[in-house]
Parts: sequence; C-alpha cells; structure tokens
Amino acid sequence: MNKPKPTETRTLPRVTWQQILREVQARTAPSVPRSIKVGASLEEIASQIRQRQSPRFFGLIPEQASLLARFFPEALALTIAQANDIKAHEFDIMGSGKKNLGKEIDWHSDFVHGYSWPVQHQLRMKLSGPKPADPRVPWELSRFYHVVRLGQAHLYTQDESYAKEIVDQISHWIKANPYGFGVNWLDLKTCAIRAVNWIWAYYCILESKSLDEQFLALWLASLKEHGEHLLKHLPRRKPHTNQTIAALTGLAYLGILFPEFPEAAGWKKAAFPKFWDQLDHQVLSDGMDYEASLSYHRFVTEMALSVAGLCVVNNMAIPESAQARMRAMLDVLMICAQPDGLMPQIGDSNEERLHILSVHADPVRSACDHRHLLALGSLTLERELSEWAGFIEPTTRGWVIGAGDEWQDAFWCFASDAAARYTDVLTRVTPRPDSVQEDDWVTVRPGIRVRAKALARKPVALEDVVTSRYFDGSGLYIMRYRDFHLTIDAGGVGQDGRGGHAHNDTLAITLAAYGKSFLIDPGTYQYEADPTERNRFRSTAYHNTLQIGDSEINTIPLGRLFGLTEDAHVTVHHWVSQGGYDLFDGSHNGYTRLEPGTLHRRQVWFDKTARVWVMHDQLRPDKASGKDSAEIEASLWFHFAPMAVKVDKGNNAILTESDDKRDLIILPLGDFRLTAAVEEGWHSPRYGVREKAPIARFSGRVKLPADFIVMFYPHQSDVDFSIVRTAGRAALMNFKRALAPIAAGGEAKPNARPR
Repeated sequence: MNKPKPTETRTLPRVTWQQILREVQARTAPSVPRSIKVGASLEEIASQIRQRQSPRFFGLIPEQASLLARFFPEALALTIAQANDIKAHEFDIMGSGKKNLGKEIDWHSDFVHGYSWPVQHQLRMKLSGPKPADPRVPWELSRFYHVVRLGQAHLYTQDESYAKEIVDQISHWIKANPYGFGVNWLDLKTCAIRAVNWIWAYYCILESKSLDEQFLALWLASLKEHGEHLLKHLPRRKPHTNQTIAALTGLAYLGILFPEFPEAAGWKKAAFPKFWDQLDHQVLSDGMDYEASLSYHRFVTEMALSVAGLCVVNNMAIPESAQARMRAMLDVLMICAQPDGLMPQIGDSNEERLHILSVHADPVRSACDHRHLLALGSLTLERELSEWAGFIEPTTRGWVIGAGDEWQDAFWCFASDAAARYTDVLTRVTPRPDSVQEDDWVTVRPGIRVRAKALARKPVALEDVVTSRYFDGSGLYIMRYRDFHLTIDAGGVGQDGRGGHAHNDTLAITLAAYGKSFLIDPGTYQYEADPTERNRFRSTAYHNTLQIGDSEINTIPLGRLFGLTEDAHVTVHHWVSQGGYDLFDGSHNGYTRLEPGTLHRRQVWFDKTARVWVMHDQLRPDKASGKDSAEIEASLWFHFAPMAVKVDKGNNAILTESDDKRDLIILPLGDFRLTAAVEEGWHSPRYGVREKAPIARFSGRVKLPADFIVMFYPHQSDVDFSIVRTAGRAALMNFKRALAPIAAGGEAKPNARPR
C-alpha cells in the first residue's frame, strides 16, 4: 500500500476529528435547561446598582427627553403611538405588517411563516424546519429593539406602565429562553444586540419602581450568561464579518458598564483593542465596510459610534487610527445618501441595527435613511472635551449639514451638546428673511426661534459640502450636483472575495433627479425563507446593468444563499470630476468565461450644466476567444421606483409619467440596435416587503463588437422630443470632446462650472 503524503496525513484526520467532535457535542449536549442561579453576589449587585455613580451611560433622564421633544415634537407623538402598540403586543417584524402576538409572546416563532422552533439545546437545534421559515423573525423580536421605544415613552411621560412592560417582557423572555436553549441563542449577533438593548432600556427606566431587586437579580444573571456566551463563541476564524464586531460590541458594553461582575475585566479585555482592530480589518481604506453592502455599512458604523460614544462618556481613549476609520465611514454615508436622504440599496439590505433610537412614521425612512449617524458621529468625533463637545465649523467635515433633520440619535446620546450644535447648524442653513430687523425672532424649526442677527446672510447648502466623489477601495463612484445623484458600483463582491452580502451589480447604476428616485436597486426581500426570491433579487437581471443572454456576471453557487463566485474583476480606466462634468470609464471581465468571451465597458458622463447623463456601453470580443463577429443576446436593464413607465415606440425610448411632473426619459442615441420594452417586476423597499415596480429593458441580438448609447434626461415639464434629441446630440458631442484627450493619453478637457 502506498504511503500517504504528509499533507494528507495532516489534513484528513483533522477534518474527521472536527466532524466527530460536532457529533459528540450534539449528542452530549444538555437535554434539560439549567436553572438560573442568583447568588448572593448578584443579589448584592442588584440592591446597589441603581445608586452607583460610575461607570457612566448616556444620561437618559426626563429632561433629556423634554429637550428632544422641543426640537422634534413629532417624535413624541410617534414614540407614544409605537410604545402603545408594543404594550398591546402588536409588532411589525421584518415586513410582516402589524401582527398581534397574543397575551404571551412565543419568542421562538416565525409567526410570518407559521413555524415555531423547539426549545432544544443549541447543539441539537436545526434551523431548517418542515416548511419555509425564517429564523430572523424570532431573532429580530428577541433583539429587543422595541424595549428602547418603551423606555423612551417612559422618559417622555413618566407613565409606569411602559416600565412595567419592559420588566415583564424581559422576565418572560429569560424564563422562556434558558441559557443555551432555543433558536434565540443560535445567532451570536442577536445575543449581543439583545444585551445592548436591555441595557438601554434599563437606563431609560432607572428611576422606575418597577425595577425591583428580584427583577434586577434575574436580569443581571441573564446578562452574565450573555457575556459568557459571547466570550465563549467569539469568532476566531476568518472570514470575520459584522457578526464579530457585534459580539465585540456586546462584550464592550458589558465589560464597561458592569465592572461589578468578576468576569467584566475579561469581557473588556476581549473587546479591546480587538474591536478597533476589527474596524481596521473590515473597513476598507476608503471608509466602506468590506461586505459590499451599504446597509451593513450602516450597521457597522452604528456599532462603532455606539462603542466610541460609550468610551467618550467614560473617558476611555479611542485610538487615532480608529477615529480616522470612523471619519471615513461617515464620509461614505454622507456622499452616498441621495438628495431625499435615502440610501441606495446596494448589496444586501436586511435592516441590521444595533439600536433604533430615532422614530419615523415611514418604516422605509427608518430602514434606508442613515443620516442619523452623521449627527451622532459629529458629536462623538468632533469634540473639544469628553464633557463638552464645543463648537465646530459645520462645513469642515460637513456631517452636520449632511445630517439634515436626522438628529434624534444625537439627542438621546448627547442631549445638551446636540441642542447647541443643531441650533448652530440651523442658524447656518436658514436664510435671513429680508423683511426682519436684526433683533426680531425668526422661527428656524417649529418651536425653535433665534434672533435674526444670528442667521447667515448666505446660508450653507448641502452642495457646499457634498460633491461628486469616488471610493476606490470599494469601487463606489458618486456623481452629484444639487438634487441630481447617480451611483456606479465598480467594486468586487466583498468579504475578501466571498461575496456573502454582495449582489450581481457590477457597473450597475442608480439615479435620482429633482430629489426623486427614478432608477433604483430593487433591494433584497428575503434570505432563507425564499431561496428562489433571494437569488432573483441578487441576480444580474435585477440590477441596472448589462446582461449577456441569461448569464450572471458572477456565478451564483448552487445552494449558497450567502456567496458569489468572484468571476468579474473591474478595471476603472478613468474618473474625472470637474466643475462642469463628471466622467466614469470602467470595464469588467465577468463575461469572458462565456462563449464567445466578451468584455463589457461602461462610460458615464454627467453634464452638470445641461443636467443630463450620457451612458455608453461597449461590448468587445475577448482577444482570447478569437471570435470578432460572433452574435450575442444583450439586455440593458433599468429598474424603476414605483411609478408609471411606458415605451415611446416612435423614438424607441422609455418615459415616466408622474403627477408631480418630475420625470425621466431614457433615449437611445446613434445607431442603437436594441428594442425597448416595459414589464412588471418587483422591488423590496425593506426586508420582507415586496411591491410591484416597472422594469424597462432594451434587448436584442447583436454582432460583436457592439455599442449602445443612451441619454438620461430628467425634466419637470412637458417636453418636445426634437428638443430632447438636440440636447442629446449636444451632450454626446461634449462627451466625446472630453474623451478625446483621454484617448490620446492626455488630461480631460476642463469645463465651466454650472450655474
């Protein structure tokens, strides 16, 4: 018999041993939950914890809530309404619509799909049930975002029923979810988020009589188990993802805020400096999270700022490298946000959050508006002292301008600092009325007045601090001017090539004009509960890019709902951003594996003076294929937000028809051999929700090489197509004029800044 090679000797037994170990662990796992033991030390902590002066939290007191309500009176009414729904056990979880969960909540149930997991030890548990089910439904409920809303309602009203509901729900959950048993211990991220939200809720009701020692002892014992669980299961193998950062966030909260626990020093040591190290690893040099998803970028930024804020109030040092990384993360949020404040849904969007402090009437606003982090980031990173944020020049970083009115998170964390800084911002962005005297009072926000002399003669506008920009690490290119905004995704699949949360959106665009979204990324919709829809929403055909046949740009591996094969590699040939125009020029080789092998190159020109875009798609045979004149089926996909869209057959154009008169025309230019059509499709404005939306498509069979040029013409009035075509010819001429020196190896030709 041949002697095994040394590599085989080392590898095969290790794989076998891992399988045996998992099987042994599953078979020997406890079948009966252990009872929660509240020892004397915990009872002693419970009796004293409410009187301690340190460590410090974010100062959640009724006066803080009153200050916030003065600036945001609508938040008070919304908070009370949502808290009352929560008291009645009515929840909208991940797009379920409002559902009443009954007198006793089943914490183990996916009530959307009608399946409840058994209360078994986590090593014996299987996430897959006998029918389609989504474990994220019980996980989302068991993250306890909602108890923070109850706590806020208590701070606003001092109504004891909100505090009692917090105590009752947490107590019920602890008893229904013994440590290590049930679906809600399987997800480490959920455990960390739950601990953090329990802590926020505790500080909201710190003065409540509902916080008796019996509950506090039970709660502290469970928090101790959470810390034990997070430390024991802290991910140690790559790829590290947002789950690692979430676990470290939970350990940071527990380690900083509960030094009375003997284990607290170990939790804190595990969290720091590893938390900051993970930011360096998982956040690219340009500031974008490496998972290729803007939604997960928001999640990681939220965790980073929450931990950093906790460090600020407890006088703990934050490494300068971590501060620089967070500053870059905030810049990504500010630049990528559309003029309406919403974020394009690039990559997976399943609404992961650490805590939800701001309240909105529109759930889509809550899911897709990330600007609250800009205001919070300013107060966390732009400070003179830990006790006092001080004054800043708003245009230096621009975050406070980019935040718009999304300041609720900042008020909950740093109320007095937020009030001072936001008031200063209001005086800088509000124009001084011509008809007032300097000492007259001027309303800058409902309920907030300042002297006219405090207002700027020339107010600061968003375009003064936010301009077109590229993020070379992640491949995001943003063209923007005033309320015109276009994104180009020229990045890879993320996660060091694993593509866990990426979509097939290479060279895809989104477009907004006049403050309105026209071309959108359709979102995510579902994960495990519907694998077919999961793959549809991350497919090439569900993004605003070019597709050859029905092939994917990157292969979607069979049976892998969280992964893409990185077939496509992007080359950005040119990026020019000047006063009068922006120009992007990039290509990818994802279709070179096909027969015939084909290269796709996309050039996008933004004329800021004419307020139009021109897009040129080129298909060229891969030299290795040796087939210069092969025929292929090509499709240009355009996904619209819900609105009326039709084909103008005479012009082979796509038109929108809106009551608000803000519309878009997609007009082919030159020799264009694809035919326009409109079909009904879907978009997912938030996880778990799917709505009808139109899809436009230019498609046809063409010979290589092939070129397709279209113009995006936003307008606010009735148009004459002869005028539109004249504008198209002029834009195309300017486009070619800018490209000419680049093609010759020179610099792009400057253009005058638009008025």
